[in-house]
Amino acid sequence: AFGWLDEIWTARSDGSELQRLTNHRARDSRPLFSPDGKQIAFVSNRSGTSQLYVMPASGGMPKQVTFHSEGYTLQDWYPDGKALLATGRRDHYHRDADRLLKVHLDARRADTVLADAMAEDAKLSSDGGRVLFTREGERWWRKGYEGERSAQVWMLEFESGKFTELLHEGVECMWPQWMAGDKGFLYTKGHPHGFDLWQYRFPKEEGGTPKQKRVAGFDDDSIAFPSISRDGKTIIFRHLFDLYTMRVGKGEPQKVELVLSDDAQIPSDEQRRELPNASEVAFTNDGLEIAFITGGDVWVMDTKLREPKRITETPGYEKDLLFSADRQSLWFTSNTNGKVDVHMATRKDDELYWWQCDEFNVEPVTDDAHVESNLSFTPDGEHLVFQQGRGDLVVMDLESKTKREIASGFSGISYDVSPDSRWITYSQQDDDFNSEIWITDIAGERKPVNVSRHPDNDYSPRFSPDGKILAFTGRRMDEEVDIYYVYLSEADDQETSRDRRVEEALELMKKKRKSAAKKPKEADADSKESSASTKEGDGKKESSKDQAKETSEDLVKIDFENIHERVKRIFVPNSFESGLLFSPDGKKLAFSASIDGKRGWYTVTFPDELRSPKLLTSSTGSNAVWSKEAGAILMNRGGTPTRLETSGKLESYSFEVAQSQSRSEWLRTGFEEAWLVMREVWYDPRYANKNWDEIRRKYSGAAAMMHDTAGLAKVVELMLGELNGSHLGFYPSGGGFRSNVEGWTDVTAHLGVRFNEDFNGPGLLVRDVIPNGPADKANAALSAGDVILQIDSTPVDPAMDLTEVLNGRLDREIELTVKTTGDDDAEDEEKTIAIRPISYSAARGLLYPKWIDDNRDAVDKLSKGKLGYLHIRAMSMSSFYDFERELYNVGYGREGIVIDVRDNGGGSTTDRLLTSLTQPRHAITVPRGGGQGYPHDRSVYAYWNKPIIVLCNQNSYSNAEIFSHAIKGLGRGKVVGVRTAGGVVSTGSATVIDVGRIRVPFRGWFVLGTGEDMERNGCEPNVTIWPEPGELPQGIDRQLEKAVQMLVDEVGAGRRDADLIYASERDMSTDE
Repeated sequence: AFGWLDEIWTARSDGSELQRLTNHRARDSRPLFSPDGKQIAFVSNRSGTSQLYVMPASGGMPKQVTFHSEGYTLQDWYPDGKALLATGRRDHYHRDADRLLKVHLDARRADTVLADAMAEDAKLSSDGGRVLFTREGERWWRKGYEGERSAQVWMLEFESGKFTELLHEGVECMWPQWMAGDKGFLYTKGHPHGFDLWQYRFPKEEGGTPKQKRVAGFDDDSIAFPSISRDGKTIIFRHLFDLYTMRVGKGEPQKVELVLSDDAQIPSDEQRRELPNASEVAFTNDGLEIAFITGGDVWVMDTKLREPKRITETPGYEKDLLFSADRQSLWFTSNTNGKVDVHMATRKDDELYWWQCDEFNVEPVTDDAHVESNLSFTPDGEHLVFQQGRGDLVVMDLESKTKREIASGFSGISYDVSPDSRWITYSQQDDDFNSEIWITDIAGERKPVNVSRHPDNDYSPRFSPDGKILAFTGRRMDEEVDIYYVYLSEADDQETSRDRRVEEALELMKKKRKSAAKKPKEADADSKESSASTKEGDGKKESSKDQAKETSEDLVKIDFENIHERVKRIFVPNSFESGLLFSPDGKKLAFSASIDGKRGWYTVTFPDELRSPKLLTSSTGSNAVWSKEAGAILMNRGGTPTRLETSGKLESYSFEVAQSQSRSEWLRTGFEEAWLVMREVWYDPRYANKNWDEIRRKYSGAAAMMHDTAGLAKVVELMLGELNGSHLGFYPSGGGFRSNVEGWTDVTAHLGVRFNEDFNGPGLLVRDVIPNGPADKANAALSAGDVILQIDSTPVDPAMDLTEVLNGRLDREIELTVKTTGDDDAEDEEKTIAIRPISYSAARGLLYPKWIDDNRDAVDKLSKGKLGYLHIRAMSMSSFYDFERELYNVGYGREGIVIDVRDNGGGSTTDRLLTSLTQPRHAITVPRGGGQGYPHDRSVYAYWNKPIIVLCNQNSYSNAEIFSHAIKGLGRGKVVGVRTAGGVVSTGSATVIDVGRIRVPFRGWFVLGTGEDMERNGCEPNVTIWPEPGELPQGIDRQLEKAVQMLVDEVGAGRRDADLIYASERDMSTDE
């Protein structure tokens, strides 16, 4: 039995008699035959969450057997067929909350929690008395990982409760499967090229050495998801996209050839979509014709009929759309067969308007291995400017097609060309990732000039159309982004407001006096000449070159000397400005911002109205152009081409197109786009010593064989696994949550208490009350030892499936009948209280601060008040602010602090933390009558210069690892716990056409001094201690205990004040 296309299927082990058992819009998966082969259990979300179902093996109506809204993962059948082994996330711990559960099939009753320890991939022995399971583990599709996050194999004996670690080898050991007679098990073991199948035999005598051997494998790629038959004779597994069977101990793996029948009802390859939104929009400069991209293809229409005509119909996806200035051609990039090039479209009949044409010519402009993007024409129409690769800025002569590199970089470039086509400005990051604004000439005759020259990031430069001003955005004051500008001419910069008013007065006088002195005949002649010049005549348009011819007065003048010192700020408080856009006359600057809570386009007017932005419209958009010829801002507003008048009036040009395309080619294109993103951005140019072109050829065909984006995700993940890297993942779009539930989905309510699982009833014995939960309120206070007798008037006991009374909406009150235990000789009493419940997820969230408080109490007790404790949950700014506050809170009156970064997934605040912990001590201050210290308001952050010790573990990730490396490398303190994950790389994300998003690790981190890559190179603690399964949920933390012991030894007798010598004492010494 297997899951495919979100349904359950069966076939004989030779691939024959393929049969589909389920046919439901929900996701059905993880099928398992019952021990007698007559039933199949599986997981489905048809009721809203992942629940377990059982159905006849020959097909029939499935029966739902679980109901807890937190869901289940099916692991195995009990040998007698009367129960299922599953894992489920409940309320046992604030993280790693998956627990082994016994799900009874004879009647609806409470699940039995088998152990308070995290477990995955569990399998029962033939007598049901033992279970093999894994803990930890990287993603299965990653090849070659070695480190402490690797999966370990453990065994639990139910009767004794004893846990035994069987495999902990620093490589992935996954999917244990009991062998016949329970003499050992088969499992997969990681190596650089994937997983092989191995055998583990228990020693014949207690204390003996187990035997291991490799039993199957391939030259490349993993054996995955193995499953063994009940008699232990046959094992089936997956290798890439095929199933194989193998007789255990005999022969080689044999591929299973599955043959679909004609009535299998798989999705058609034709994919039909009705598309009403554009990913990109380009208007002609008069605003009368619109090109847009939707579904990856280029379309055109006018603003009245709005009947789109399709220009491209390719498997690839087009981007970077723009019209030429003369409106005679349309330019874009296209990704086809893993290659991106610039293309140009023209009308076959140039006498017709674009929207009238049915046929178009499309031809490539570039043909190379580079990825072109971010296209723009110079105003004179002679050059095309674009980004090439990761961050090179290139200009192409359109006549000769020769290219010249203007700037070289590694990150995206934002740029603009001056109105005279002689200069180009761009923002680019340097090797310290500081983005600066530069100006250089198109001709390449001078070196680029740094205009911004500031240690904070500046972006998105824009020339004013009159060539007098350069504006850009920058973060220079705290975290606020503001607009900055510079007059390119020093004379313009020095001009005062009075100078400008004098000039305006003179212009007015000249204009009025000249008009009054003009003779009537001259005026008539001027009028005729003006009329003639506005006629289209024979319909021929002036070429863009003719339009752009300039006199020396038209040239943009730039005084480069000390230009960075002329930069000025437009200050809009409490706002982040973006999307700069000059009006055609260069007097107004539009930008997107939220001011006084109102989001929209705002404008300021140069040069004297810069302090009071005026709201133009509450609507914003992308691909915006302020067109002189159209007299409006033309943009893409939420996928709809839109015209924005300067009065604020909006006119939207909605559309809908019908697109038919090949589903297989759509998915193949999605894969190729994901592959291309990684080719361009993955931080290591060696690609884990793989031929990246060969990787494309390996998986591209498989991507085309998928039927939806979920299937594509599996192919992309296998591709990513070839890199053996951290911070990788693909998140498919579409194919969202599908259930059979109308309206809302019932939730299993949590009352804010946890129950004693050994209590036999009647009622439910409260083990503890979760702090700040619903049972911790004054009007509904419960206490440990209370017994809940009824829930909403229904008697309850530990054997009852509480979902029968707890499932429903959360926005309700639940009435509890409670028996409270009286103090001393007082009698027990019953009372009725009302509780407004929370979800189980919220309850786990409340267990985190409880865990923190428990750790602080433990540290205080173990250190006899000498030490404080704080946990850094994430390397985020909110966590850093908590850290600053907690330094004073937990450090007050203490001699040292235990800093815990276990289970910290990373972020970006290591440098801030180190600044707090390693600020130089350069002086001591003492006020009259006070003690020795230092003014905290002179420090960059709250600081701590007393001893520390750091706790880390296998789940300390990314920036938390950088922090651990730094503490150890700088000698600031010792480190205790488990070696960190070895997942250190800076990552972003990228949209992959319309099939999903992909994580993009773009920057490596290396150890100062040794130069070693921190990726796959976790921080090794000074003392390593692995917790046993179940210890941490029970409050046993040997890592914390060891850290306290070591830090107490270090702080010793505490800090001694320095011997101070006042100036007056020196005077006395001199007098003597």
